[in-house]
Amino acid sequence: MGFPKALLQWEQETYLDRLIRLFGQVCQEVVVVLRPAAESGLAACRRLSEARIVFNPDAERGQLSSLQTGLAAITADAVLFTPVDYAHVREATVRAVSAGSSAMVFQPSFGDKHGHPVWIQRPVVEALLAAPVDSAARDVVRRFNRSFIEVDDEGCVMDCDDAADFKTVRERMA
Repeated sequence: MGFPKALLQWEQETYLDRLIRLFGQVCQEVVVVLRPAAESGLAACRRLSEARIVFNPDAERGQLSSLQTGLAAITADAVLFTPVDYAHVREATVRAVSAGSSAMVFQPSFGDKHGHPVWIQRPVVEALLAAPVDSAARDVVRRFNRSFIEVDDEGCVMDCDDAADFKTVRERMA
């Protein structure tokens, strides 16, 4: 992208500000995982002080290492998580998923796609923490009983990995 995804703008907020606001409405604590020294580059994020910041010293090892860093900082029985580039998710979807389920994993779906945020219970947290860093989180999560809630929210399945994705998401969500 050329700059941090957290700084992308949607509806007059940075992606990170939006997610801190949405998660802050339903979670006891919001934990944000950053690369070392990234905090200084996030001055445009106005809500950063509303979250607990943890730093992933091994961010170059991939997305699972960042998820593991965040999960290691949390002692709750259940956790709601999302990568920062799923910031187009609607508030109603975050609220619905945060209500949880009797399943070990609960997440939204739109059409035939599974989306974010993902709600997991403590045994899933422990399995993710124990997973080799070269694993994919989805492979670990799929070993558990999962439940889905169908939502009318394409934003829950739209991520922005590059500038072309960002353009597509903005056009579709407008």
